[in-house]
Amino acid sequence: MRLFGRATLPEAIRALQDELAGGPRAELDPELQLVAHLVAARDQRAEKRREPERDLLAALPDAAGIIGADGRFRIVNAALDALAPGHRANGLAPLELARSAELASAVRRAYAGDPQRLELQLPATRRIYVVTVAPLERGEVLVLLRDVTDPRQAAAARRDFVANASHELRTPVAAIRGAADTLLAGALASPADARNFVAMISRHADRLSRLTQDLLDLSRIESGQWEMALGRVEVAPLVTQVLELHAQTAAEKRIALEREVADGIAVRGDARALEQVLVNLVDNAVKYTPPGGTVTVRADPGDGAVVIAVQDTGPGIERHHLARLFERFYRADPGRSREQGGTGLGLAIVKHLAQAQGGEVGVESGSGGSRFWIRLPVA
Repeated sequence: MRLFGRATLPEAIRALQDELAGGPRAELDPELQLVAHLVAARDQRAEKRREPERDLLAALPDAAGIIGADGRFRIVNAALDALAPGHRANGLAPLELARSAELASAVRRAYAGDPQRLELQLPATRRIYVVTVAPLERGEVLVLLRDVTDPRQAAAARRDFVANASHELRTPVAAIRGAADTLLAGALASPADARNFVAMISRHADRLSRLTQDLLDLSRIESGQWEMALGRVEVAPLVTQVLELHAQTAAEKRIALEREVADGIAVRGDARALEQVLVNLVDNAVKYTPPGGTVTVRADPGDGAVVIAVQDTGPGIERHHLARLFERFYRADPGRSREQGGTGLGLAIVKHLAQAQGGEVGVESGSGGSRFWIRLPVA
């Protein structure tokens, strides 16, 4: 049966092109019209077959796509599009999507009926994905990418926290136990020796107490158990109160405490949390400022916020430490920090309390000293 003549096909094509360009409607032979209807029916049937697959992929929270028999993605969801170059995964080969020969190899094995599971890091996002590659009917392959970056980082943070806390606890516990064993072994008979060992026990017990209190405070803040009562907080009286708390320690080191905060400056925050922040910052400044130095607390309003800064005249902090100073247990000078009685958690508490009040923290440091600041919304 003849569908159309050779002479009529080019004419039909030109007539359709002219119509699409704005010309008169093309009149096609009945055979050509039938062919057009059959092609449209075929495309419509294929599209209906894709709709359930597309709906299923769209309902998945993970990035997902189906690779056709030609080795390219034919249906994808929005999450997979977001990972693709140009944010369009449809029509790409696995190697073009992920730049991973391992993924391309897994897809080839899945075509042979062998399901695969692998882990890869996408170069564009630097995030880690667990990838499941499964064979489907009709010689196609399903690819699922589950983002496991945040759970992996959280697990690593927990491991680091436990390791660091155990390390910090081990030293005072060992010192207390050693001093107690020495006393029990006969040092009690010597009043001078006994007094030294009891003083050692007291000193390390104080360190244990500070460490456990900081751990509890940090846990309460991170878990949301530290309830914030946000409201208007006058800065000047609070700064005066904090400086008075450190007056004796500063006097013993001949350190001058100065307040450069105008009356009437107020922030929107939690008074108890802000006091804790300032106590930690001033305490650090007094500890690390050499005798004869100065610690200054300033408050500068502007642009809808107030910056409260604690400036010292200490030796400063090397630049490569600055980005990590607010991490738990991070110390720029571990030995000196422990000698000064630091727990390694004070600045982490400062950061979390500032964020819980809707603020932020930062630090600048150089040869003339360090400046730690907190920015809070103006009241």
